[in-house]
Amino acid sequence: MLTVSSALFAGIDAGGSHCRVRLEDETGTLLGEGRSGAANLALGWPQVEANVWQALNAALQQAGLDSSAVGRLHVGAGFAGAHLAGLKASALHWPHPFASWHVSTDLHVACYGAHQGQPGGVIILGTGFSAIVLSEQQERLIGGYGFPVNAVCSGSGLGLQAVQAVLLATDNLAPDTVLVPMLEQHFAAKGYALAEKLLDATPQAYAELAPLVFNAARAKDEVAQKLLADGVDFISCLISQIKLSGVQRLCLVGGVGQQFVPLLPANCQNALTPALGDAMQGAIYLARQHWAQSQAATQHA
Repeated sequence: MLTVSSALFAGIDAGGSHCRVRLEDETGTLLGEGRSGAANLALGWPQVEANVWQALNAALQQAGLDSSAVGRLHVGAGFAGAHLAGLKASALHWPHPFASWHVSTDLHVACYGAHQGQPGGVIILGTGFSAIVLSEQQERLIGGYGFPVNAVCSGSGLGLQAVQAVLLATDNLAPDTVLVPMLEQHFAAKGYALAEKLLDATPQAYAELAPLVFNAARAKDEVAQKLLADGVDFISCLISQIKLSGVQRLCLVGGVGQQFVPLLPANCQNALTPALGDAMQGAIYLARQHWAQSQAATQHA
């Protein structure tokens, strides 16, 4: 039974397209979940903080808890962008109201969740691209340098490539593609007017175009098929490289990643393993590990 003194655990998965929160009690029972907008640290802490609170409050409301429960929360958070020290500092130094606050990268919590804290690797293809290998012998981060310099095969990367293909086709400098009418309908604009709408576009805005690339490829559009074929080659190379590290479990996660799985060759599909849990559960794992350590330290004091 949940009492007013019971510890509560929240796991935050803060990515480039959304922020998700899972709330559990001490026994691991799901109490509530919440969701809000993008919370990549590159967006700036004010926007990130607002979306963290929106998702967390939604989870508390679903759990039937009010603001008085906030002080009992042990929170683990995995942020996109937290692998960059300057961005991570903004989250680490937040004067939070929780019982405890533990910050890591979206990669780490995805890996903790996917493998339940055991050794393994994770490739994230969502709004952006990044990968991690975690074992007792090594911690290796791959990618994650940000959009547009390192958005290979991700939602934002595919969206950017689609825009480039459309504008080149519009000027008769590249093959025609059904992506032209698709993007013109999406933006209700064409040519210079379309480009103008993208002057201040976020990675999330480009990632919203990725489903159009998959739809165009299914319609046998050669330009879209080439974009996805290049993506398959990249993922295949990445899987081969990660498997050389010796990890037995490797997961491909993220909305774009899941759409690529059936396109991969059989040997690559066979190299992948199902995730045992998601990034929110991985973030809770992080919080529970710190909580258990503090409990043990208190008992031995």
